[in-house]
Amino acid sequence: MVKKFKEFLNEDISADGFKLWARDAHDTARNINTIFKGRTKWFSKPEPIHIAELCQLYKELCPAMEIHMPGVVDKIFQPDIIRKLGYPVDDNGMVHWQ
Repeated sequence: MVKKFKEFLNEDISADGFKLWARDAHDTARNINTIFKGRTKWFSKPEPIHIAELCQLYKELCPAMEIHMPGVVDKIFQPDIIRKLGYPVDDNGMVHWQ
């Protein structure tokens, strides 16, 4: 479940000098959720996705982001930012759906 927009208002979603504002954080979390839902099987939750693969799937889902703001998607997909969006990332770089 994606956090509500209001939950992102008072959070600092940043890492390594890159910051997502509340609207961008909410939209990114919704898009990641869409990717996970697309990989859902009957009566089971989605399998974890490696952060690099998730980044590539995100670029395919939102190709205009990479065209209008080159490199921004790669900056978003840092483990610290993904964790702050509400998705657990393990030591192997696997992003888990809640």
